[in-house]
Amino acid sequence: MDVSKQSVEVCVLSGDDIFLEKCILGTISEIESFLQSFLKQHSYSVSDVLVCAEYTGKYTYPLCLSCQRVGVDLWLENPYAIKHSGGLERGKSDRQDARKIARYARRYEDKVRLFVLPEKAISSLRELVSEQELYIVDKKKYQGQLTDEKSFMDPQDYRQKSARLKVLLKALTVAIKEIEEKIQKIIEEDE
Repeated sequence: MDVSKQSVEVCVLSGDDIFLEKCILGTISEIESFLQSFLKQHSYSVSDVLVCAEYTGKYTYPLCLSCQRVGVDLWLENPYAIKHSGGLERGKSDRQDARKIARYARRYEDKVRLFVLPEKAISSLRELVSEQELYIVDKKKYQGQLTDEKSFMDPQDYRQKSARLKVLLKALTVAIKEIEEKIQKIIEEDE
């Protein structure tokens, strides 16, 4: 899997052949949903599946938590090791990178080092990411109201509502940033 800030590009291999490719949102709920539906649709057990991704700091933690919740093994590999194995030369797209990571995992399957989060870190990260996702949804909702209602409201009413929404948006932005910093601190303490 190729993990970025907002999405996860998935490439599933069956043997050496590409079995499935898909881009999903990088949230815990989306990743969990994908893993659960994949296992169910294709009649795989959790022991049949190994997820491999490059370790990219905080962006990998929704994937870590999702794999832990679903019970799927996770291998987080150093990007340097993948790049210098001949298995990953930066592609032109996340999809190409996901394919290269999957092929790296297949080639070096015997060198797997499973990633395990300490229980305390799992609990803290789960709560923080859940709270952060809630704030992100609220922020998008309020941003949508700023743009969607401008044409349909009395200009004075809109200015007043806009001022109130901007206060909320600023507070949500601060809260999201604080949570990101707390997540990063937990990650750094765990390394």
